[in-house]
Amino acid sequence: MNTQKKHSPAVICCGTICGLVLLTIMSCGVKSAGNNAGIIEESVEAPVMRSMAVADSASFTGRSPSPSPTVSAKVSGSATESASSLSETQERKLIKTGSISLEVEQLAAADAAVTAWCEQFNGYIESSYNEQNHSSYTVKIPAGSFDAAMDAAGNLGTVKYRNISARDVSEQFYDLETRLETRKILKERLQTYLTQAKDIEDMLQIETSLNNTLAELESMEGQMRRLSNQIDYSTISVDISLPYRTSDTGFQWPEFGESFRKFAANIVDFFAGFIIVLLYIVICGIPVLAVAAVLFWLLLGKVGLLRKLYNKLKK
Repeated sequence: MNTQKKHSPAVICCGTICGLVLLTIMSCGVKSAGNNAGIIEESVEAPVMRSMAVADSASFTGRSPSPSPTVSAKVSGSATESASSLSETQERKLIKTGSISLEVEQLAAADAAVTAWCEQFNGYIESSYNEQNHSSYTVKIPAGSFDAAMDAAGNLGTVKYRNISARDVSEQFYDLETRLETRKILKERLQTYLTQAKDIEDMLQIETSLNNTLAELESMEGQMRRLSNQIDYSTISVDISLPYRTSDTGFQWPEFGESFRKFAANIVDFFAGFIIVLLYIVICGIPVLAVAAVLFWLLLGKVGLLRKLYNKLKK
């Protein structure tokens, strides 16, 4: 005997209502989860946007920004990684200097040889000094030809001494280059802000910052030009001399007549100075001694004014 249970309409209605309520609760949970996700995403992006806004305003006002620790850590980490990668690829910047002293037989021929040697390596003579048996030059040579130029300079004469030095200015160069680019970006931003200024106060403040930035930029560009010139062109000091007591015409004998004249002149100058000292003693010393004797005679001698005054005070 089959016994089938039949649900009443009330039971069916209650089941339907429960299903609808369950679906509504699930849909609300999904919407709530979506809203929470949006809030979380917004809370993560907000510090980044605030740090960007603070950095932009700091470049306008000149004050240092204070971003959130998380953002600072990420930025500093990326900056460290980029700095380490750049340090591996950056070219080393050196300022090379050299000096060489040479002894030659003919000074005029050596001077011409130095000029030809300088032109051979596309350099130029910055300064020179010439005497009867000695010449010195300060030469600028392209840095790429420095070693070859120093080797070739030894062929101009007999080398008496030779010195080479190099100074590493890589850190100074790239630091100045970075600060220069930063100032250029700041200048462009300040110029943009100046066009967007809404009142006189903002305009004056921006113009002051812009003028300071332009002055710093001009100073840095001058430093960069000087530093780049020292890096691109090395300095070589060349000293050329003849052997002792020689000239381009040959050996130089001592000039006995000139030496005797100097000796006689020194003796005459000595006695002339001695006579002048005696005259000073006679003219100035005798009156001083006379005045001193008179004062002694009046105060302590026969007159003895001080002695008499002392005796009266004693009584």
